Parts: sequence; C-alpha cells; structure tokens
Amino acid sequence: MFLGVFAIFPAVVLDISRAESGLSLFSGRSYDFGVVKEGEKIVHVFTVRNETEAPLRIRAVDLSEPGMKAKFNPVIPPGSEAIITVEWDTAHRKGHLEAEAIVRLNQPPQSDVTLTLKGIVKPPIDIIPYAAVFFSVFKGESSERSVSIVNNDDRPLSITRVEADGASFVASVETIDAGKIYQLRVKVPSDIPPGRYMEAVYLHTDHPTRSRLRIGVNVLVKNDLYANPEVVDFGTVSLDQLAKAPSLLELLTQTFLVKARSGEFEIKSIVSDLPLLHISKEPSGSSQTFQIRVGLVEERMQPGMITGALRITTDDEAFPELVVPVRGELR
Repeated sequence: MFLGVFAIFPAVVLDISRAESGLSLFSGRSYDFGVVKEGEKIVHVFTVRNETEAPLRIRAVDLSEPGMKAKFNPVIPPGSEAIITVEWDTAHRKGHLEAEAIVRLNQPPQSDVTLTLKGIVKPPIDIIPYAAVFFSVFKGESSERSVSIVNNDDRPLSITRVEADGASFVASVETIDAGKIYQLRVKVPSDIPPGRYMEAVYLHTDHPTRSRLRIGVNVLVKNDLYANPEVVDFGTVSLDQLAKAPSLLELLTQTFLVKARSGEFEIKSIVSDLPLLHISKEPSGSSQTFQIRVGLVEERMQPGMITGALRITTDDEAFPELVVPVRGELR
C-alpha cells in the first residue's frame, strides 16, 4: 500500500501574498509521483497560506479524472495556513498519466488555481509493445512476430499454458528471465489460405488477478492481386443531413486500392449490382496499383440497407476477377 506518502513526500507550498493586482500564487503547483503500481493510491498534500487580511474561501476543488478525491477546509483565516489533500486511486489506469485539481477561490483576479499530479502507473503485467500482433503477408509467405511479457510484481510469475484461439498461426513462449520476463512468439505458416483472420492467443498464468492474458492475432494473407481494403463500407448515412448539406456527399466517397504483388496489369471493367454507385479509377491503361473511388448518386438514394458488390475484371490470367463487397445503410 502507498500509505507513507505524507512522510516521504514534502508538501508543496502555494504562497498567497499581496500584490497591486490582487492575490499572487506561485511555486509548487505540480507534483510528479514517479512510478507506482496500478491500483496504488496516490496521496499528496498541497499547503496554502493566506497572507491577506481577509478570510480566503475555497469554493470548490474540481477534479479531472475518475478515482480522485480532495479534502480541504473551505475557509482559511487571515495569516493562517491550510492544506488541500488530493487522493488518486490508480485502479484500471496505466501508462503516463496527468490529472488536475482546479481550486476555485473567492479572490479575483486569480480565482482559479490548477494543481497537477503526474507520473507513470505500471500494471502488474506489461505486454510490450502491444497486446496484439499484426501480419500482412502474401500467399505462400511465412512471417513471425513477438511480444514481451514483463512481470512488474514482486512475486514471481509463471506462464502455465499457451492457448491458441485460431488456426492461422502457431504460438510458443520462451523464458527470458524466469519469473520476470517471457517472450511470446507468433508465427504465420506459409500454407495459410488468403483471407483476413481476427484471432487471439491466451496465456494462462499463476497471477492472482491476471490469470489469463489475451494477445490479439490479426492476420491478412493476400493473393498476388488484391484489394485494400477488401470491403467498401459507407457506414450509416443520414438522408436528412445530406438534404440540409449536400456538400457532405463528397465526404462519403470511399477509396480503395487494387494492387499487384509485382508487375503491371490492366483493369478491363468495374461493374456493380448497386445502381446508386458512381465508380471511377486511376490511372488508365496498365499499372501495378489502381485507385478506385466509389461514391453515392444522390438522386438514386433511398432509405434502406446497402448490400452488394463490385466486380473488377482484369487481364491477369491468374486473377481475372476480384469481388469487393459494398455495404452501408441509408436512413
């Protein structure tokens, strides 16, 4: 528990003194609590001195983050000193953090004073750099990614089992520093069929609160000729908003690329079963990459779901046709 903070960290004094323009506050408005573990409670004391001849009133202390509390005496007599105690429960928070406590005073022109708490909160277990791995490979290629699992607790950590939730990869764990650091290796074999796979690997541990760690495994296996992205998605379109601001129609235009792994090809035609689409491509002739723009024709738009596809024919013998789904909703 982070209970010794009152003795370990000195109070920051915010002196209030006379000035021609009114009260002047200076020094010590920020406190860096360093590195703490997730779930520890940060407690810090700011000291305020009233050096005027009238009572100083603290109307309120507004807090910027969940889990924060402030304790204070609302009235500071002339020539007296008081404290503002700010607490911050770091449960469910991690990384570089900064929070503010805005003290509302009754003394213009400096009626608001901002006190800042900042530092780093470390979770019990870090997954570095991210709790996910990403692959973009061509059919027939193999690739490998890795993440590190770092135990920030004092008690040793053991990984008891690796659970693969998916068929596009294989996973294994290597011990780097027993009880402290492990490396998860995720490999996409060369025989995975083309497609997009949104899967995961789970690491089972003996940690009392982090017994199952999820690492996302995102795999895109591409053919030698492919569309990126693979779907044209207009989302939800408000016809009322378009009627009020027709210029928004241009912002709805979706763009995707049709690319070859190597060499050039030609797009012979692009057709769709959706009559409300306007379709264009660049460049003309042969290329290794084409940009396809898909827009909506206003006079053909009716409420309902957009469900259809684009069929792209090419002169590539191995991939004479690509089908790109189109979806969305008009309301």
